[in-house]
Amino acid sequence: MVEFALAGIPFLLLLLAAFEIGFVYWANKELENATNDAARLVRTGQAQAASMTQADLKTEACKRVAILIDCTTRLRLDVRSAANFGDITPPEPLNSDGTLKSDNDFSFAPGGPDEAVLVSAFFDWPALLQGERVLRATAPLRNEPF
Repeated sequence: MVEFALAGIPFLLLLLAAFEIGFVYWANKELENATNDAARLVRTGQAQAASMTQADLKTEACKRVAILIDCTTRLRLDVRSAANFGDITPPEPLNSDGTLKSDNDFSFAPGGPDEAVLVSAFFDWPALLQGERVLRATAPLRNEPF
């Protein structure tokens, strides 16, 4: 029993850490796929034609995920556009206290035809072992001439 206590606890912690890493990779891949799907709506002009808001685009992105729990409240989307990619400054997702900013702190400008657009998604991931992590996915694109 003493041997199990000495070997079992580190083994269980190692097993839990392996599960955590696997879930983070899975969640990050889902976030990347959802971001690319949302970016496709912007690139093809569907978001602009439907007068989608930031909340509407977030809802569309959350329809495509399974592991991102409570997606509509934890996901943050930022859409920025300009004539050239060099004119776009990527968003800073964290407040000065290290927490994820609210929806109102991110911009939503899907742009017009042939404009450069940067779609960024941030997700507040609840970690199993300690605290929370912010997952990030970004999709740079140029809008089609819709």
